[in-house]
Amino acid sequence: MDHGSRFFYALEKRRGVKKHVTCLLVEDSTPLTDAAEMCGRARSFDAGLFSPDLTDPNACRVLWDRLPMVSAGDRDRLELLLTQAEFLEAFRRMPTNKSPGMDGLTMEFYHVFWDVLGPDLVTVWAESLQRRVLPLSCR
Repeated sequence: MDHGSRFFYALEKRRGVKKHVTCLLVEDSTPLTDAAEMCGRARSFDAGLFSPDLTDPNACRVLWDRLPMVSAGDRDRLELLLTQAEFLEAFRRMPTNKSPGMDGLTMEFYHVFWDVLGPDLVTVWAESLQRRVLPLSCR
């Protein structure tokens, strides 16, 4: 029994060595080979990559001023409470044999069990809209 495990462990170890980073080229094409220097440079690169960019307030104002406005009538209609019929219609328009969430439940499942699930789902979504926060299971 241990022989097979030992074989695959050794195989994976050899593959791991091949995937090991031995050199990192920095912006000016200078190679780094010290592990600590490579880690530090990679961390600083990632930090800069995912940091927020400064935004010009004037550019934002121009962008916001040019966006179209929703009329008062449309706004009132859009802010009405959600209905089970609206959700059922949205579900009918979704592609079949697909899962809209991470639970793996397909649209066919929701169609079959809509009478049981529909009222609870509409309640959860309506409360989420009112609170402006989705439950953790829906994020």
